[in-house]
Amino acid sequence: MKHNKLTILFLLQKVRVNKQGKCPIRCRITYSKERQEFALGLFVNPNHWKSELQMAKPPNEDNKFINSQLSLIKTKINQAF
Repeated sequence: MKHNKLTILFLLQKVRVNKQGKCPIRCRITYSKERQEFALGLFVNPNHWKSELQMAKPPNEDNKFINSQLSLIKTKINQAF
């Protein structure tokens, strides 16, 4: 029996910077070697994004909101899986 792994990755799209200097966050789901990527509607300062941690640092009001939304999205995707 083959077990397929679900991978959830949050990416910063640095080529699309808005007027406030923030970049959109995208979510990439990989399952059975197939990728699906979609926008989350969340924006973060590229200097605050830590890709190895998959979250925004340092903790301030905006970053706490973004991190809680990312956690919620990840939980919903895992529940659907």
